[in-house]
Amino acid sequence: MRASKLLSQFTANLLRLLPPSPVGWLWRAVFILALMPGKHSVAATPDTFVLPPPQTYLASAPVFSAIENNLLAAKNAYDRLDLKTLDIARHQFSNSRHPLTPYVTYWWLAANLAKSNSFAIAEANAIQAFLTANADLSIADNLRRDWLKILGSQSQWNLFNAALPTLITDDTEVTCHAWRYRLEQADQDAASEARALWNAGKTAADACYAVFQTVNAANGFSTDDIWRRVRMLLENKLVNDARRSAAFIKNLPTDFEPTTAKINLDARRYLTRATPDATSRASVELYLFAITRLARNDARSSAELLEKHAARLSANDRAHAWGQVALYGGMQHEPETLDWFQRAEMASPDAPLNDLQAAWKARAALRAANWTAVRAAIAAMSPVEKREPAWRYWLAHAIEKDPSGVAKPAEQINNLKMVLARENNFYGQLAAEELGVTSRPNWQSNKLVPAELETMAARSGMLRVLALYGLNLKVEGLQEWSAVTRHFNDRELLAAAEVARRNDLADRAISAANRTLAEHDYAQRYPLPYRDALAFSATSNQLDEAWIYGLIRQESRFMADAKSRVGAMGLMQLMPATARWAAKQSGMKNFAVNRSLDIPVNLNLGTYYLRRIYQDLGHTVLATAAYNAGPGRARRWCAETPLSGAIYAETIPFDETRDYVKKVMANKWYYRDRLGAAPQTLTELMGIVPARNDRNARGLDASAAIATLPLALNQSSQKLNPSSANTTLTISSITK
Repeated sequence: MRASKLLSQFTANLLRLLPPSPVGWLWRAVFILALMPGKHSVAATPDTFVLPPPQTYLASAPVFSAIENNLLAAKNAYDRLDLKTLDIARHQFSNSRHPLTPYVTYWWLAANLAKSNSFAIAEANAIQAFLTANADLSIADNLRRDWLKILGSQSQWNLFNAALPTLITDDTEVTCHAWRYRLEQADQDAASEARALWNAGKTAADACYAVFQTVNAANGFSTDDIWRRVRMLLENKLVNDARRSAAFIKNLPTDFEPTTAKINLDARRYLTRATPDATSRASVELYLFAITRLARNDARSSAELLEKHAARLSANDRAHAWGQVALYGGMQHEPETLDWFQRAEMASPDAPLNDLQAAWKARAALRAANWTAVRAAIAAMSPVEKREPAWRYWLAHAIEKDPSGVAKPAEQINNLKMVLARENNFYGQLAAEELGVTSRPNWQSNKLVPAELETMAARSGMLRVLALYGLNLKVEGLQEWSAVTRHFNDRELLAAAEVARRNDLADRAISAANRTLAEHDYAQRYPLPYRDALAFSATSNQLDEAWIYGLIRQESRFMADAKSRVGAMGLMQLMPATARWAAKQSGMKNFAVNRSLDIPVNLNLGTYYLRRIYQDLGHTVLATAAYNAGPGRARRWCAETPLSGAIYAETIPFDETRDYVKKVMANKWYYRDRLGAAPQTLTELMGIVPARNDRNARGLDASAAIATLPLALNQSSQKLNPSSANTTLTISSITK
């Protein structure tokens, strides 16, 4: 056994030293074949391992037909609002039967609307004719929305009211134009609806502020109504909207606007100098804004400064301030978080927590193993929030740990878990395991009759989708796909998934298969593309193949040419800096960033990076979090004592990373089953995350090794502020 282990270690080290050349790849294949004959083959002869050379994976430049080049030229003209070229193109395509012919007319109409409001009225008949003829296209609703905005701004109510009922997309600006018309007709329901938007504390378009002015002039917002909205906007970092809303206040202090700017830049400095004046609402709101602003980055300092002047605040304002400190303290895993929540509740027992605060109170209580507080936090949530799978699962555990005051706790626990166990999500899987009702997925693909596939492939909408993706117009292709599949039943979704798979649209195939309600195809949901290259990279870096599949499924949905807004590339969404770092560390010669789209290169660099952070952090869940948000953060999110992997995942401060870790680990469970690995429960896969300073749980000195790693693979621009609304959008979040 020891000799075998030493041989494996020697071989793995040797594999990493081989150059990334065709000769190097050949020697790697020879070594793998010698050690593991047939383990990863998917060919007809399962005892043969075949590693295609890298060049067979390189995407060649697409060759477009003349009509496709004309379409791309028209799209380029639309992007530049080149009306002359678009006018030529629409006449050129007037008799074409190409699936994308309507797009040329749309680009001409939309560009004209963008250039001139008068076009909306002068060419109303042409716009309406297009909308009628192309009602099933996604672009029709885009055009209708843009047209309605102009019609509303121009008070062209006859045209506006005729087009409004067929708008599918909810758009606040269009809604506000509709309210403006209805208010002119003395419709009091419109005023009530506008008040609801005001009270929601959300950003609003110019048209909405015109409505607010009308409502205020007629009935008048109370001072409390206005300050309540201002407070919510400031808390949500909508400072410009807050200033605009504050202008509705009579006798607003002239320094209110410049002071908000100062606080936004340096809240700590403001708090060290300012004293809240309880007789001035503006003074109190500015102080509360500063407390919240500082707490986002440093809850402990915010708490210390609040302590000095808390007595000057009213009970409700004091409760609010401590609630905000506790909220961000929970996100920063401060041990005093539950004490801060208690201060909020003691200041004003009747002031309820909002859902976000209650969620972070529950997460802080999970980390502290305070099951009574977990129950109290979930009880404080709205009915909608309570229905989230996470809170139903943790409520069952909280009752199990602390059944006091619960009638028939065993029955309630069982009911909560039984309902969850029927749901296809992370917590549903955990609940099923705890009840002993987990069933293995059926990996036999659903048998679709040829007629179903032929009908699906021949749909005009599907032809448009395939044509758009064929031209690399992915945003338009995704919008069209969403419109085409919006109302599909299970059989139609499975047929759409198969059509997408056959056309190399792996992300769309997974998306469609994921949506089925009763008839599932797990082989479509969890496909195994690039099997040989992926297995080779996994073996070379001594990583679980199922884990890599689960991660790639979440990163790129197996789209080899995927690129995110921030520049992450390929299957494993490598940031350029990370790719260069991994290439240098692994000894890859002559590396260029564009090689990150070469599948073997992408897999080699991505798995090398994953192996390094796994070695440094010592735990799969930590390494998964690190792959998304950075090794330093993943380690900081550990507690002073060991945590269950599920609690660690649930208490990750970044919404995207929290969701990412749960999905990758659930994916790993499915892929282990599909790949025939030894059975493991999801609970076992999540494991126990070691304490922050437990170096014995890691293969290396984490504090030293992590310092050499890039910030993150696909989240390098994510702010340290966990509550930021501007977190990086990855490919995985736009392909669902």
